[in-house]
Amino acid sequence: MNSRARWSIVLVIGALVAQSLGCDAPDRAGEQASSLKPLAILYGRFLAQHRGQPPANEAEFRTFVEKESPSLLEQFQVKDIASLFVSSRDQQPYTILYGQLTGPPGPGGQPVFAFEQTGAGGKRFVATGLGAVEEVNEERFKLLVPTAPASP
Repeated sequence: MNSRARWSIVLVIGALVAQSLGCDAPDRAGEQASSLKPLAILYGRFLAQHRGQPPANEAEFRTFVEKESPSLLEQFQVKDIASLFVSSRDQQPYTILYGQLTGPPGPGGQPVFAFEQTGAGGKRFVATGLGAVEEVNEERFKLLVPTAPASP
């Protein structure tokens, strides 16, 4: 395993430990209300349990989420797994990037793995595998996810 993969695993495990101890990032109401936060936490757990390797596709990630999510869904007041994958703001499925992420550093210093398709008020939530969620304007979004289509 190369040093980059080891470092990624250390960061993911550190974030999960900090979260479990209540040392999460500052509580921002919108980010906490977004189902993207628990989705990001589950993605981080996937990385931690798979030696830093991201899910290859949606089926692999959904299978993992189904096994891991019950307590997390309750904690974040998400009604079911299907709604976990849909933005409550724009009512569209989150765009999730599968496989190795190569984008620029986003929230928490890691590349963005998921984001809202449209968002609200000219802003979208983006998330990284460390559980970091940030609401960004279109300009910052284009920097973080240069391959994504512009918001309609």
